[in-house]
Amino acid sequence: MSLTVKSLNGDTAFLLTFSPPIAPLASPGLFPGSFTILVDPWLTGPATILGSFFSTSEQKTKPCISSLTELKEEPDLILISQDKPDHCHEETLRQLPRDCESTILAIPAAARKIRSWKHFREELVQALPKFDSGNKQSMYRLVLPPMSPRGTCGEVTVTWIPARRDVSGLHHAIGITYRPPCSVLSASPGRYLDLPELPPSPPASPRSFRTVASSPRTIVPAPYNDREKTLSVIYSPHGVPYELIQPYASSHLVNEAALPLTALIHSFDRVENPWYLGGNISAGSPGGLQIARSLYARAWISAHDADKNNRGVSVLQTRIGKFAVDKIESMFSQGQEDKRRSLTPIKLVTLASGEEYKQGSG
Repeated sequence: MSLTVKSLNGDTAFLLTFSPPIAPLASPGLFPGSFTILVDPWLTGPATILGSFFSTSEQKTKPCISSLTELKEEPDLILISQDKPDHCHEETLRQLPRDCESTILAIPAAARKIRSWKHFREELVQALPKFDSGNKQSMYRLVLPPMSPRGTCGEVTVTWIPARRDVSGLHHAIGITYRPPCSVLSASPGRYLDLPELPPSPPASPRSFRTVASSPRTIVPAPYNDREKTLSVIYSPHGVPYELIQPYASSHLVNEAALPLTALIHSFDRVENPWYLGGNISAGSPGGLQIARSLYARAWISAHDADKNNRGVSVLQTRIGKFAVDKIESMFSQGQEDKRRSLTPIKLVTLASGEEYKQGSG
């Protein structure tokens, strides 16, 4: 089982491919293929906010594809994390046919914007609910059919975690989990054993991850899991305080045996504007460090750090703090007094346009 992250534009447009474990019996039609999520596609044209006088961004690096029609197949889900045009880009999204079958999941403001274009069928565009740890309906859930008639279903979940009092509207975290459908061969060739259906939110197991009672914000790993791991991703290109992610991590990620985190997709560089122009734009490595450490992330993939041609009054006083990989590694080493960190050594990844990174579940 693996996650492959491909950068489409070297910035914050990604194609996530979740692949199930290799099937034990190679019979056509028995085993489902990969599950794909297209994230914040921006492939062509500028991204303009409130007119060119205020903010216009153009990509310096050519995307690896010029149109979404060049994808091998339509993604299963299209995820739009905010309504700004460098994430919710009308010209790019209109490249998809009106009768496409992909479900578009978007935060509410972006969903309203996309519906206003009247390009997609109404039922294809769904607004993500705000996460509430006490409400199981506050996350999007998609059941994956079993590998065989006697197998068990898998599940994909997508969860929106916005920052509080965020004037800029930039700071969100999107949690994604993928649990593959499952079948197990019995001793007799060609026959399958029934597995008990896993509930959507099983009770936390002492053999998986658990929350320490004396420190409710500390999540502690144990070396064994009760079943096939669930892959997990936190996508937060502009950053969000970890304390907002912690309830999601200590409930859903723990209960799903989805830790260590498979991948954190988050900016490396810190971007600041004056308060009257939005204040912090990207939290960068200082913000992502706590998320990566607390969730024992196995990979941290840079997002929204590409050089772009930016112009307009909104960028005249922008300050950018660059963080190279060796600097971030040094920041991690300062926290090595926590020996549990060694259980999941992190991989820091920067992806140019067209490059991809693959992370297995092992």
